[in-house]
Amino acid sequence: MTWLAFLPTLAVGVLILFVPGLVVAALLRMRGLRLWAAAPALSVSLIAVAAVGAPLVGVPWSIVPVLALTVVAAVAAYAWARWAGAPVTVPRLPAPRRWITVMAVAVPAVLISFVLVRSIGAPEYFAQRYDNFFHLNAVRYVLDTGNASALWVGTMTSEGGLPFYPSAWHAVVSLIVMMSGASVAAATNAAIFVVGALVWPLGAVLLARAVLGSNRVAAVAAGVVAAALPAFPYLPLHYGVLYPLFIGLACLPVALSAAIRALRPGRVARRQDAVLLLILAVPGVAIGHPGALLALLALSLPAVVALVVDRVARARATAPRVAWTAGLVAYLIVGLGILRVIRPPADQIYWPPIESLPQAIGEVVAAGVYHYPVATVVAVLMAIGAYSAVRRPNRERWIALGMAVVGGVLYAVVAGAPWESVRLWLTGPWYNNAPRLASIWAVAIIPLAALGAVALARWILRRSRTLRRWALRRPVAVIAVFTVLLAFLSQGAAVRQAAADIEYTHKLRADGPILTPDEYALIQRLPDLVPEDAVIAGDPYTGASFAYGLSGRRVLAPHLLMDVTSDAAVLDTSFGQDGDSPRVCRALEATGVRYILDFSADGDFMDNDADYSGLEDLDDSPYVELVAEEGDARLYRITSCGLGS
Repeated sequence: MTWLAFLPTLAVGVLILFVPGLVVAALLRMRGLRLWAAAPALSVSLIAVAAVGAPLVGVPWSIVPVLALTVVAAVAAYAWARWAGAPVTVPRLPAPRRWITVMAVAVPAVLISFVLVRSIGAPEYFAQRYDNFFHLNAVRYVLDTGNASALWVGTMTSEGGLPFYPSAWHAVVSLIVMMSGASVAAATNAAIFVVGALVWPLGAVLLARAVLGSNRVAAVAAGVVAAALPAFPYLPLHYGVLYPLFIGLACLPVALSAAIRALRPGRVARRQDAVLLLILAVPGVAIGHPGALLALLALSLPAVVALVVDRVARARATAPRVAWTAGLVAYLIVGLGILRVIRPPADQIYWPPIESLPQAIGEVVAAGVYHYPVATVVAVLMAIGAYSAVRRPNRERWIALGMAVVGGVLYAVVAGAPWESVRLWLTGPWYNNAPRLASIWAVAIIPLAALGAVALARWILRRSRTLRRWALRRPVAVIAVFTVLLAFLSQGAAVRQAAADIEYTHKLRADGPILTPDEYALIQRLPDLVPEDAVIAGDPYTGASFAYGLSGRRVLAPHLLMDVTSDAAVLDTSFGQDGDSPRVCRALEATGVRYILDFSADGDFMDNDADYSGLEDLDDSPYVELVAEEGDARLYRITSCGLGS
């Protein structure tokens, strides 16, 4: 598939991630940037909730449950706007202001898309990473079972099923496959482009506006910074890969902006509308990934503190001051309790520090978290923003600084704190995993960097009469030049390294991370070689498990980390040596395995203690016949136990 042929799939991704939310947001009387930024976050919520609800009423997964829930939400939104919400009093922006908002989103969209096209290489290439066995195969599992619920997807790897697995990503990608007819890999890339190049910049600009107001420089700076940080949106696309966290964090700025608006002193009706948007956005963030929900809790703390400080300062009696202070203490206690409760199992929180605490703090200050090159422009803007917040403090600037501090502290603790109990308490909910907190840090510093750009622009204008005159006469032109210059300077070594990392994981080559071109070619042929009802066995550590997601043919082990049944264990360890014994025959009957995919010539892509010796070196085995081969990659059909006739 060429990039041109990929455009219809991309268009389907845009429609799925924008249209349901646009309907609801428009009926809630949102306008302008809020309308377009809130739409995908609301769409993800609608899709995620529909995925959970559909099996409860016996409806198979498709676009139909999403449309039905959208209709219900649209009716409720209309009723709210008519009888409960605040009236629309925001005047239509003049054309220059609208063009600046478009520029603020379009520039990062182009920059991020360029990096993704260059790095991914082809529309059907995919990240050859440990977690992508699960993610690609889980989408196929959703398609095969007609169930995208967060309470179901985990059953792919566990007979009992995981009590909850964040499935919003898999629900979205499965809908793209259904509606476009594209492969799982191409649909995954379509979702990556829409979420990374549209949803994320829209949210980043909205977040800056929620904190700093409708300053035009802040808007374009937030967009530029959103495309200048390797930690997000690029890091989750090659580390892990972390697609659920990717979509959760991309929706986070909308929920966070709603929380900040809800905590701002002002008209009750306005706060009610903000609270409603927050409530509607939370399901998408949470079912996207619980770590994104906890990030919402952490990064909204400065706005909570600002509200309490404001109320205490305005109170004329002691009792209200004590009450507000006690409320803040209670909020902190409850927040720590939530961090303690909403976390993965203890045996999954095993990542140690990756550096010393001073190194981690230095990375935060230099905008080079997780060992990336220094993002010089972002670091300078952050420093100017912090100076501006301290020198001329107000509520908005302190919130911007507070968010950056919270994000920086969380990263520094997880990356370099030597106190394991502190790491467990504060960062355990994110698996004590530095890359996850690096991505959250990237969200947290957007308003502060935007504040720095505003302060820098004002400093420049104060020192140049010529520029001041141009800014008054041609504001769009001046801001456009500022945006282009900022974007050019920000696309430096940090972004180039992120692009190289994505390319390394996606590019198909002989020395690739997992699959070779021959192995990939054989997987592509499986639909023509293997019946739909047959199951394929193979050593998953050679990449054979990718066959399920890429070809649609079921495999015995769809992931590396899963419950292995006794029958599967028999085949994994004994088929090659004992292929016609009664216990092997019983295992073949129980599992439905009829084919074996042998990629063992190139070995496992990572060290492991698993035993798959029964599925390897079958060249001279009397229990199989060769069906097809591409280089050293081979597909065998089982002929023992009466299956050869």
